[in-house]
Amino acid sequence: MKKLIQALILGLGVAGANSALAQCPAGRYLTDLFPTVTVSTVTYSTPHNLQMDIYQPDGDTYAARPLIILAHGGSFIGGSKTDDTTVEELCNRFAKRGYVTASINYRLGTLFNLVSPDSTVPMGIVVKAISDGKAAVRYFMKDAATTNTYKIDTNNIFVGGNSAGAVLYMHVVYLSNLAECPPAIADVMNVNGGFEGNSGNDGYTTKTKAAINLAGALNSASFIGASDKPSVNVQGTADNTVPYNCDNPLNGTVNVTLCGLGQLEPAYTANGVYHMTKIYTGDGHVPWSGNLAKFNTVDSLTKEFLYNLVCTNIASVSTIETNTALRLYPNPAKETVTISADVPVKRISVIDLTGRVVYENDAISGSSHSVMTSGMMVGVYMVRVVYADERIAPQVTKLMID
Repeated sequence: MKKLIQALILGLGVAGANSALAQCPAGRYLTDLFPTVTVSTVTYSTPHNLQMDIYQPDGDTYAARPLIILAHGGSFIGGSKTDDTTVEELCNRFAKRGYVTASINYRLGTLFNLVSPDSTVPMGIVVKAISDGKAAVRYFMKDAATTNTYKIDTNNIFVGGNSAGAVLYMHVVYLSNLAECPPAIADVMNVNGGFEGNSGNDGYTTKTKAAINLAGALNSASFIGASDKPSVNVQGTADNTVPYNCDNPLNGTVNVTLCGLGQLEPAYTANGVYHMTKIYTGDGHVPWSGNLAKFNTVDSLTKEFLYNLVCTNIASVSTIETNTALRLYPNPAKETVTISADVPVKRISVIDLTGRVVYENDAISGSSHSVMTSGMMVGVYMVRVVYADERIAPQVTKLMID
């Protein structure tokens, strides 16, 4: 039975893979194809007069483009769509690669209410922000169904943010209905417009594909269910602003529980959720802010994660094709596998089916490289190859380890 299942996994979906790959010409979503970006400001929530900045690549003729919506940090009491440098820079970079991106304002609370001993008060601040984040998604859904100004591919909408903005959109992605909410959160939602909120653009779906979680968290890791939506996650282990494990945020001053990557990572793995993770051991809150090297790492990780979903659909094993330009031998492998390409390779990653990187080498010279597999568990893995010539799109293929 095991051999049969493995054979079926390896044999499925070649046509689907070709279709997905055909949507992404070499370099698109990976390199700066568009030197300049146009930014426009719109009001997306009329009831609360909330605005967002929309970034579009100049000269792009694509009729259906993936969308990234990001929310700023500021502990739900400060910040704006233009003063979180992480969000603003990511919006610019990804728009130059061919995405439409957006940075949103959302309703903010006061410090007095945030530290209230009554947990429903700070919870209400977050729930209002979640309502606003959903309205931003619906704004683009409404546009796609009417004027189609932004030419969005509504099957490829990604949401996330930095710090509080990531907390906001993590709850949009991983809470799917009111019944899934703990009673306290459900009660607060019910007095703020219900599960979909009261921020406008009613009648359109809040469908998203994956989360971009930069130092964010969930009220409970149990919100992550079996085969849930994918996510890319980054956090420092010494983060006390948004707890790395489960605790009260802002060094314990806010009477609401948040569970960071220390609890989310095991939940993703246990539930078979495709994810990519970067943990900054010993670092505090948002260590990529003000550190260009760490920011570039966050950018690169997010870029590859989104490319995998938009262009290769790596989250679904059945739609990954073994590309003939990339050779693995032997495959299945026992002790060693050699990965060979027709052109020079820059980086090779071996990823298990939970999304965990079990091997990576980003200093490869030449077009052939051998990887020891004897210490890896038996099963199906994915090999991702990034080429030295960035105009060539990365390729993903399957590896069996016996």
